[in-house]
Amino acid sequence: PPFGYLENGNIVGFDYDIMREIARLSGMKIDFTYIPFAGLLPALQTKKIDIIIAAMTVTEERKQFVNFSEPYYASSQVILVHRDNNTIKNFDNLDGKNVGVIMATTGDTIMTKNERVNVRKFYTGAEAVLYLEEKRIDAIVFDKEPCKNFAKYNDEIKLIESDTIEENYAIAVRKEDTSLLENINKGISIIMTNGTCERFIEKNF
Repeated sequence: PPFGYLENGNIVGFDYDIMREIARLSGMKIDFTYIPFAGLLPALQTKKIDIIIAAMTVTEERKQFVNFSEPYYASSQVILVHRDNNTIKNFDNLDGKNVGVIMATTGDTIMTKNERVNVRKFYTGAEAVLYLEEKRIDAIVFDKEPCKNFAKYNDEIKLIESDTIEENYAIAVRKEDTSLLENINKGISIIMTNGTCERFIEKNF
């Protein structure tokens, strides 16, 4: 949440609304499949799925394997800590700490490269938050909006965003699917300029 999650067995969220509207504008018939983040790129490469929209950050590493659409959302990496923690105020304070990340996300990439941090990897944000509540880890590094959502509904944790790392979210397709990418970009261009994106932000955030 708020990008893509299950509610009463149905996929909902900002990404779902964006992709559904792009499909409508492009005349595409699509089916949605809910897959853990770490499994998305393998599923795309093996043609189990054709499109990824999952708050996925555009990175040079991922560009080697997929083509990205134009960005549809600007975000950042932030830190979650326990409410009792007053020592972690920015990313430099994470040195020597046990830091939770969600597998295959930007936070995972950034923290894994930092040899001064002890990284603990989780499949979901909810699992990482549970460990943070129990003080089994010192912090979580993850995308801003999901972290805001976790902090909003959980009094045991708080958000640190004094030292953010900026990033762009985009839709991923296979390298060879150029016409599909073109249709997606046309849809993004429309929703970014006609007020639809702002409406979906207001609805989901």
